[in-house]
This record gives sequence, structure tokens and C-alpha cells, in this order.
Amino acid sequence: MTFEHIVQINDLTKPELPILTRFQLWEGLVLRARRPDKFLVGVDEFEILEQKPAYMKRCLQLPGLAVCDEVTFWSEARIEYRTLPTDTDPAATLVMDIEEPEPGSLFVRFRYRSASIESGRDAMPYDQYLHEAYVATDIETIEIIRELAATGVF
Repeated sequence: MTFEHIVQINDLTKPELPILTRFQLWEGLVLRARRPDKFLVGVDEFEILEQKPAYMKRCLQLPGLAVCDEVTFWSEARIEYRTLPTDTDPAATLVMDIEEPEPGSLFVRFRYRSASIESGRDAMPYDQYLHEAYVATDIETIEIIRELAATGVF
């Protein structure tokens, strides 16, 4: 399954809306990686196994599932998550790219790639459910970043 979508961060045609700086957006996306419990539903426990300035390896405990991934940071530009495969789950990736087509006009492109979980025997549209869950989570991530920026966290 390959899926991508874009979330607009700043709408320069609506000056009444608060503007996030690239730095604030970046710090928020980094915080999502370092503190997944603040952004992802169901993450009650997590452990950072290894951390360097542009890389981290972590394990998240979700209900009935442990997910280990590697996160790579390209300063103020991109964050890439690579979920490590297990006996029951394939490898997957999520790439978040900050795009700025004109100064101050920020977007985040979210790109997901994993094996499809749909099978020919099952009529349930699991991939569609995942798409909708991804979009909702990513929009909520931006809302949380806005709230944190408004309080001066970054």
C-alpha cells in the first residue's frame, strides 16, 4: 500500500489565522517522534533505545502490539520513520516532508508505504480505513503542534 496526502499549515490568504514558523513546525514534528504518547492514540509506553542528533531507534507499546522503528531527521526538512518488520507485520515507512512553495507558505506531505493488509478473500476495505486513520492522525498532529506553539513551547 502506498498513500500520501498533504496538510496545509499556513494559509497566507487568511491573515486572521495564526502562522507557524518553519522552526515551530519542525520542533513539533520532532516532538512527535520523541514523545509519541503526546500525539498517537494508544501509545501508553515507549522506550528510546538509541538516540543521536539525526537518528533514533524506539519501541512503542500499543494495545496488543509492540512496534519498533528507526527515525531519521533531516533538519527542518524531513523526518523518516522505518518500522522494523516482525514475524507478523511487514516493514513500513512514513516520510514527512516540509514543503514551502513560497516564503511562509508551509505544508507537510505525509507519505506512507507498507504491504497491503487486504486479501482477496476478505471484502473489508482495510487499506481505506488505514488511509482515513492516517489522515486523521496527521491533522491532529498539526493541531497539537499549533496548540503547543501558541503556549510558547517552541
